[in-house]
Amino acid sequence: MSGRHRGARRHTGAGMAWRQFAADPWVSVGLALLVAVVSVLLTAVPRALQDVNDRQLAQDVGGLSALQRDVTGRWSTTVEVPAPPGVDPWVPFEEGAAKVRAGQPEPLRSLLQEAQMYARATTAVEHVPDEDSGYYGAEVAVHADPHLAEHVEIVDGTLPGPWGGPEADASGEAGAEGGRVVGPDGAPGEGDAGDGVPVVVLEEAAEELLWEVGDRVGPLVVAGTYRPLEPDDPRWQHVDNGVRMGVLFDPNRGQAALVTAFVDPGSRGYLGQPTAVRHELWFPVDPDAASGTGVDVGLVRRQLTGMLAQQHTLVESGDPALGPIEADQTPAFATELTDTLDQVVRQQRATSSLLAVVAAGPLGVALAVVGLAARLVVQRRRPSVALVLARGASPRQLRRLAVVEGLAVGVPAAVLGHVLARVLLPGGAGWQEWLVTAAVAAAPAVALAASVDDASLLQTRRDLSRRSSSRWRWVVEAAVVALAGLATWRLLDRGSRGDDPGTSGVDLLAAATPVLLALAACVVALRLYPVPLAALTRVLRGRRSLTPFLGAARALRDPAGGLVPTLAVVLGTTIALVSAVLLTTVTRGAEAAAWQANGAAVRVNGPVLTDELVGQLAGLDGVAAVARVADIGTTQELFVDGERTPLRILVADPALEQVLGAGSPAPGPPPQLYADEGAIPLVTGGDAPAQVGPATLGGADGQVQVVGHLAELPGVQTPGSWALMDADRWAELGRRLPTARSALVSTTEGADPGAVADAVQDLVGTGVVTTVQEELDSFTSAPVTTGLTRAFVGATVLTGLLTVLAVVVVQLMGTAARSRLLAVLRTLGLRPGQTRALAAWELGPVLATSLVVGAVLGLVVPWVLVRAVDLTGLTGGRSQPPLAVDPLVVGAVLAAVALTVLTAVTVSAWLAGRTNLAQALRVGEDS
Repeated sequence: MSGRHRGARRHTGAGMAWRQFAADPWVSVGLALLVAVVSVLLTAVPRALQDVNDRQLAQDVGGLSALQRDVTGRWSTTVEVPAPPGVDPWVPFEEGAAKVRAGQPEPLRSLLQEAQMYARATTAVEHVPDEDSGYYGAEVAVHADPHLAEHVEIVDGTLPGPWGGPEADASGEAGAEGGRVVGPDGAPGEGDAGDGVPVVVLEEAAEELLWEVGDRVGPLVVAGTYRPLEPDDPRWQHVDNGVRMGVLFDPNRGQAALVTAFVDPGSRGYLGQPTAVRHELWFPVDPDAASGTGVDVGLVRRQLTGMLAQQHTLVESGDPALGPIEADQTPAFATELTDTLDQVVRQQRATSSLLAVVAAGPLGVALAVVGLAARLVVQRRRPSVALVLARGASPRQLRRLAVVEGLAVGVPAAVLGHVLARVLLPGGAGWQEWLVTAAVAAAPAVALAASVDDASLLQTRRDLSRRSSSRWRWVVEAAVVALAGLATWRLLDRGSRGDDPGTSGVDLLAAATPVLLALAACVVALRLYPVPLAALTRVLRGRRSLTPFLGAARALRDPAGGLVPTLAVVLGTTIALVSAVLLTTVTRGAEAAAWQANGAAVRVNGPVLTDELVGQLAGLDGVAAVARVADIGTTQELFVDGERTPLRILVADPALEQVLGAGSPAPGPPPQLYADEGAIPLVTGGDAPAQVGPATLGGADGQVQVVGHLAELPGVQTPGSWALMDADRWAELGRRLPTARSALVSTTEGADPGAVADAVQDLVGTGVVTTVQEELDSFTSAPVTTGLTRAFVGATVLTGLLTVLAVVVVQLMGTAARSRLLAVLRTLGLRPGQTRALAAWELGPVLATSLVVGAVLGLVVPWVLVRAVDLTGLTGGRSQPPLAVDPLVVGAVLAAVALTVLTAVTVSAWLAGRTNLAQALRVGEDS
């Protein structure tokens, strides 16, 4: 082969691409790093969001008791006779429950575990125990549990077996004909059937009530005692007093015992005569299964609603397992899980929308810098590319070569970023993730191919006119501003139109509106900043110093900025302020919700709060005031202007004024409620009329004055329509004060609410004592709170770093023209310090304008989002929190952003000031 042919072989497209890359590899390497960053972002953000949602769902569902989260069905029937020998009456019920579960769609079917059930006699057995027990009475609830033997250990005696004795009369006395108790293995058990229905009771209850095996308890006889194998098993929450004996306190008589007794499962609660029983069947919900990766909470909520709305027949009438008078066994299912799922759906909706807003900042800047870096790659190769064009290469060939180089840079970087994100955030991954990664991998190729058209030997000056050379610029800018205005209007007007933003996923309108506002702000900034800059140029023209005038003139006629650095600074400032303001808003909203839910620093629920006990509570160290709130227990009629409203009356101690006074974070009743003279005041609440004025309560002798209205009373579960009165004024109407079981406790200044709560708990014993701090600690440690905080901080930091990079890349793009100018000026005597100042002027005005526009936008966007996105799922409150702007936080964020922009300008000016005079003045060096 001749040398000519060998030379031709060396000048292939691949060879030329490699030589261009080897001559200036750093920009291409930087482009690859940017692609990897974008790939990591687009892969990690959805995974992080899913992880936060899954952990929050597990916490919310796990925080519910089994009674609250399980899907429970109840129905009543009458058991005429026990099941025939050898027939298990529970099999048809279990088969029917299995069919109900199998008929549910996924993922609901997987969330519902195998059904469990029991039957309970609707009438409890009353018994007077031995005086030595210390209990004045005992109430025994009779249960039949088909799987009792699997969950208990017999301590004494045996499990109750099938009972074959005669029917009892209405009083429960045994007949004359004898029968016997048979154990599980067929051996004779304890006692005689004629002595009563054999049952097994809790060991603790037998010890407390001094019962022994064989003792008669009304129509029952104790056949044995048991101990739960797993007392913490959630199934026991469905069985009242199955794990520990209940105690009912009567201030006049003492204590009464609440006991659960289990009969033979085959009897289904039959007690010797037709027995009215209530069946309960429940599908346990496993919190771990409910929080599996990728669970669509909105879909589960809809499926669960459909299940609860349907009628499910477990066993049809005529089944041999049923008695002759039993009809279809059709339970009515219910669960409190739906309310939690509604809360989670709102929470996920708000979280997704807010994360989409903050993620748009770094993502938008990163994509803009990717395009800018692609232009920089082509621009630095302009002389060689233009020479190849002049020697006969077609633009199509160069674009193909650019596409190949872009794929060679983008594909490995995008795949590396994707894999890195999956390693950092493992979990289930859908094939859609790879589509996003493929689009990111193709971005450099598209950007390089589009930038090839800029390469030409013809160099034109852009500083001869301030008018844009593009005829479509005004059209595009007008379209962006119009879209931003339309999106904002549609978002803010959503409530009045009644539009539903959806039940799950990202609120696209709420996520897109801030981005459109940022683009519109960039358009405004680019159009407005030349106006003051032109005036400044005219002022500086007459001064002796060259640098300010020349810098202002270059910034006006040939700005190094443009859309990319403007967008970077606007988005960086906006995202930083949006993150700070939204975090402040959500945090203060959660604090307000915690105070509204608890009512006071400490709240007590449960025991009977007598005057003596309240006095003891008020005497504890750190307690400022104690106010009881009680429901009178009956519905009263309130007449306002002839309109009758049935409502419940709540009465509160006068100390409520101190607990919910002006200094309380929870809004309380107006001061007029505590007036000692004049018409008896009351405050309406909930759905009751909000009209202030004279009214009548429950008759002509009940003249009252409505002095205010509250949506809800802090710390108290209020009914739909209610009214609050001072307890002393309620007594003036001649009404009896109800027994109070709830109290709000305020603390003195400097006291530790936790220590006060511990002292209150020690005093009240069995009551439930809660504090506001517990609610706030739960909010702070919640996965959604920590996830949002990290996302906001991470987005702010990453956007700041990308902003610095965007400014530096923009300065590098203008290196050639700037170097020629600075070289001439340096030759004429311009000092290095003046050189750096001149370079800083190129970006200073537009970045300063962008900083101001971004600051304004950073306060406008949260204002829009708070009015459009439901944040109650994040705060836990019932009402939307108001926008909270902390001047100190906003000032610190703006100072940090300004320092970041100043750093970017300083670095770019330093790089621009390192001008090589000889190289810049040399003509024809590149060929």
